[in-house]
Amino acid sequence: MAEKANFSNIYKFYDLINSVITLGFDKSWRSKASSHVTGTRVLDLGSGTGAAFQQLQNFDVTAVDPDEKMLELNEFSNKVIGGAENLPFPDNSFDSIYCAFVWRNINEPKKGMDEVYRVLRPGGKFILLDMNRPKNKFLKAIHKIGTFKVTLLIGLLTFNLKEYRFLHNSLDKYPQPEEYFQTHPFENCIIERMGLFDFVYEAVFEK
Repeated sequence: MAEKANFSNIYKFYDLINSVITLGFDKSWRSKASSHVTGTRVLDLGSGTGAAFQQLQNFDVTAVDPDEKMLELNEFSNKVIGGAENLPFPDNSFDSIYCAFVWRNINEPKKGMDEVYRVLRPGGKFILLDMNRPKNKFLKAIHKIGTFKVTLLIGLLTFNLKEYRFLHNSLDKYPQPEEYFQTHPFENCIIERMGLFDFVYEAVFEK
């Protein structure tokens, strides 16, 4: 995506916008996704302010995010500045990699997927939770209007229109996950739809 956003401008509100867009169900979906986590060493990819702390606190978690301001609010003890496209870890470092409501903001997803595969141990799982548009054209139109109004309002209230416009547009970045994830380096991938209009998806990859 050509347009970029500086999330340092909205780091205090980033989790709020995810909660609003998901109608407050984001915590329950994070819990469902975290149930797939196996092993002990877990990478919270795009950890941000640590919204997954409650779900992952019993694991040995490394929180990685490119935004230093977000990590300052993160409760995980092991925090590393970095992005999905160039993960600063050796091969086969983690038993599971957890990524929630972040993947659509990655600029080079192919490179990011290759890096995730590299640092995940054989037999490990990559749990990806994110939002997309509904499949149904009518519901997609309604969803698009609704998220536009919500992100516009929050952007106006926080004086960060560019960043919230980016988040709204990011929902149209990829094709439907069932199509987009047909090609990947993993052994298998199981995709499940969730939420009103099925606009949230969970993809579990196994190496």
